[in-house]
Amino acid sequence: MALQDQFIRRWRLLRALESGESWSYEELLALLSEEPAEGDSQKWSLRTLQRDISHLVKAGFPLERVRMGRKMRYRLLRDYVDSVPKPFSPSQWASLYYALSMMRDLPSSPLRELSLGESVSGVFSRLRSYIPAALRAYAEGVEPRYAGVVGALREHGRQRRVGGVLSEAIEKGRPARILAARAGEIRKRWWKIDPYLLHFDGGSYHLLARESEKNALDVWHLEGIESVRVMAGAFQMPLGLDLKALLEECLREAMNNGLNVKVRFGKDVALHAVVAFMEEAFGEVEHLKKSGKSSRDVRVRISDIWGFRRWLMSFGQEAELMAPAELRDAFAQDLEAALKKYRKGRRGRKAANPA
Repeated sequence: MALQDQFIRRWRLLRALESGESWSYEELLALLSEEPAEGDSQKWSLRTLQRDISHLVKAGFPLERVRMGRKMRYRLLRDYVDSVPKPFSPSQWASLYYALSMMRDLPSSPLRELSLGESVSGVFSRLRSYIPAALRAYAEGVEPRYAGVVGALREHGRQRRVGGVLSEAIEKGRPARILAARAGEIRKRWWKIDPYLLHFDGGSYHLLARESEKNALDVWHLEGIESVRVMAGAFQMPLGLDLKALLEECLREAMNNGLNVKVRFGKDVALHAVVAFMEEAFGEVEHLKKSGKSSRDVRVRISDIWGFRRWLMSFGQEAELMAPAELRDAFAQDLEAALKKYRKGRRGRKAANPA
């Protein structure tokens, strides 16, 4: 997933910066290209690296810029590097802190249980004493920034199954039924489709298919497809279709048919970092003002409503969907259903362990 890849790339930047005094864009690019991620055949581009460094600096990453001649070089703050105790490196301390924090905050995590939670709190207090203030602020602030990653990882298994079934249906030319919400619609229902193309573009997977009800081509985001059932028989694809060109056209139309959504984030959310993510994932974001002053409200136009609802759910009570009213009501139902599922899980664990 795009956001998960982004997180890994930027953590690797920290590891690279640990190994030298200062680095130019070209030197970082050469170093990181020597260490490809497992299963990653895509090469780094200078533009991607520049964007990653820019976002890390804006997010409060402990970097300083030094101009040497005509080139800008980057290095970790010396006080920050010297304050990290041996034998661990800054990235090792930060990754341990972040991993424990993420595991603790997952709704189904056993670390939320009282006895384990007390032990984890003790580990956190000791870790905090070792981690420099600059890095701790980043490690704590990165959680809201990547809250979507946690939710996305929970959904990864389901999406992989959905994608696998769709790929098989496309390969065999079979029609299918999908439980999904069409771009621009709030509610999901069953649709009969002829799947043509499952393509990764713009940070997520999109399905191009002919929808039987309208007998027209349409596009669905994979994150918005809840379930797939492959049907018997086969369909005939019209000859001469440029599937990728059609997908791009459908995506443009879907964006034009999107909704303007207003969201209010809580005070504990790193708003500038969340806005940066929203701009990458959903498009241009408007930071609203009250009486000329900055507020915690933002407005964004979205087409993948179901995927947006899933992402926003990961913030829990720290995000309030203000408008439109129909989507706000649907989001409230999402939260209520998630809370019921969590309570049911807790009751089941207590029944299994009455002691």
